[in-house]
Amino acid sequence: MMKSAVLSCALLSAFLPPVSQSGMAMNKPAAQPSTSLTVTGLSGTSKTLSPADFKALPHVTVNVHNVHTNKDESYSGVAVKDLLAMVAPAKGEGPKVSGNMTLIIAGATDGFQVAITLCDTNPDCRNGQSIVADALDGAALTQDGAFKLVLSEDKRPARWARNLQSLTVKAAQ
Repeated sequence: MMKSAVLSCALLSAFLPPVSQSGMAMNKPAAQPSTSLTVTGLSGTSKTLSPADFKALPHVTVNVHNVHTNKDESYSGVAVKDLLAMVAPAKGEGPKVSGNMTLIIAGATDGFQVAITLCDTNPDCRNGQSIVADALDGAALTQDGAFKLVLSEDKRPARWARNLQSLTVKAAQ
């Protein structure tokens, strides 16, 4: 029994990254800056945007307090709901799924993923705004890649994703 438990732990540790005493992953490779954004709808339709394509879209600005930097920040970008509309099925077509059961998986170049619901992108459901930002305080994003998911009204930026490279819509099972 002991031998199998040791073997199980050894096999499991081969697939997990090393962690520090604080529980944080160590030796994580540096993220490559995002250079494009692919949006994929529930039906599988996708659209890839370059920074130039993205800049041509209507932008909104959100002001947030980032507790990680302890600074007030002003992000400019495109509302997530507007990006999802580019790949949405025509009205009346496609599966009928509640906004609370529809997930948007935001994927970053370093493998980080976060899920938000369709309701998180809808001002009729949520006070805050969900945007994909391409500018911070009036300057193009550089350190965080070309794109960053920002959700205003979240108390902490835990659901934000820097170096954003994809938004994928999925129905929760």
